Amino acid sequence: MSEPWKVSLHGGHSGDFCEHGSDTLREMLDAAVEYGYSTFGVTAHPPATDPKFLYEEEVEAGLSVIDLAQKFNDYSATCAELVSQYSDRIEILRGVEVEVVPESSFAESAATLRIDYNLDYVVGSVHWVDEMPFDTSQKDFDKALANRGGLELFLLRYYELVGEMIEQVRPEVIGHLDLPRLFSEGRSELDSDSVMKAVYTVLESAKANGCILDLNVGALSKGLASPYPAPWTVQLASEMGVQFCFGDDSHSVAQVGAGIEAGRAYLLEHGIETITTLTRENGTIVKKIVPLR
Repeated sequence: MSEPWKVSLHGGHSGDFCEHGSDTLREMLDAAVEYGYSTFGVTAHPPATDPKFLYEEEVEAGLSVIDLAQKFNDYSATCAELVSQYSDRIEILRGVEVEVVPESSFAESAATLRIDYNLDYVVGSVHWVDEMPFDTSQKDFDKALANRGGLELFLLRYYELVGEMIEQVRPEVIGHLDLPRLFSEGRSELDSDSVMKAVYTVLESAKANGCILDLNVGALSKGLASPYPAPWTVQLASEMGVQFCFGDDSHSVAQVGAGIEAGRAYLLEHGIETITTLTRENGTIVKKIVPLR
């Protein structure tokens, strides 16, 4: 059954356009309709602009930068067709989950994608620190930490990059704010004084730029105790007036809608009674506040 709060603004990473996804985009949209989403944002990963930023699965598939650019072009065209085809069943938004690589030109790349493909919105995420991937495996995470001199220093640089991304890209949605928890859950550095100060600074920037925080329930399927972000960050963001929306971060049909009810309960437990979503109104994308009860 479709309910207004059943919204995801981060996900739809389908196997036809993402090498670490599975199932087709059409199959994922069918699953979104079946789950009862009122709005489902599809946020494909952007094409790498330099071979050194190809992910392992892309290299193994023999893909080049040119191949990935064509794949994103195909994604944009296909998604545009599906927006119309599914309009009587579900609102589909066309987006992209941009990155902070290369560090010297990521903002320009994000702006180009937004304009060239007339995207509805942008999710801004950080999966690389010092141009090194860190959420791909424990080995990669440990390597990125060692490069920075330990977890706390890594976290400070991570949140610095999140802040730079917010200021330079001004994404509508900030993806999985405390993603480094994936391989460091329970570590004391995650909420040290300096890290908490860094998070506060990021949240100030998010509020000033009108960004929505992705309450990313994909963390639950990865074995974490709570969605991204952690309870203390949710509480702080709420006190500061930063808005939330859900993201299922789906990479397959099985993940579409998974954990959204748990995410709703999580927000309600922290006194958050509404989410803020995006919707199409008179040909433009606007924010919409939706009650959770």
